Amino acid sequence: MKRLLTALLPALMIVLTAFAQKPDTREQKVIDNIRQRYSEMKDYIYSMGEGANWGEDAEGPDSPGAWPPAYFHVKIAQNLPATGYHEENVRMYYDEVRTSEEEIYPPLRLAFASSKYNFAAREFYEEYLYDKQGKLIFIYAMSPDIIDDKMCELRFYLKGKLVIKTIVKTRRHDEEQFQEEYSGEMVPDEYTEWLDQYIISSQNIQKMFDAVNAGKHL
Repeated sequence: MKRLLTALLPALMIVLTAFAQKPDTREQKVIDNIRQRYSEMKDYIYSMGEGANWGEDAEGPDSPGAWPPAYFHVKIAQNLPATGYHEENVRMYYDEVRTSEEEIYPPLRLAFASSKYNFAAREFYEEYLYDKQGKLIFIYAMSPDIIDDKMCELRFYLKGKLVIKTIVKTRRHDEEQFQEEYSGEMVPDEYTEWLDQYIISSQNIQKMFDAVNAGKHL
């Protein structure tokens, strides 16, 4: 009996190890797919021109300015109490949802959004990535931490409504390089409220996109 158990033990350990690794492998595949879509959207935006003369300075079909602009841009300017001038620029890029090649104006779905804004002298920048079904899958944020007087760079990878990976990098104002503070499956307690606010912002941007899309003139 002891010999049988000794013989079976290595096989059992292999099975248990395989089961333990499967969830990590699945999550890593989701993360890899998110990174691939992010890279594709960034390449698309990088090659996109501005205005009616978008192709004039393009050096090739994939160089900056080679493709026509295709996004919604909303600018909000206000003079706010206590903080003064406030400006927010939101850019919303989209996928075309084609049901046939003959469609001239196919329905649009939000694919990527960026938001750059300030409060007083503090500047904020956020990015929201959506999958091909329009679901939020990634958040990137560059935000000052007022209490600790540092700049934070945050990345949240999402699967459904769950965060499957968080990366936090920070730097002091007298430092040039960001240092990794956290990388893991959880959201550190000090950043949970930040994440909640980003989720709300992504929902507001979605509503903004829907309103602009519905009211645009073709």
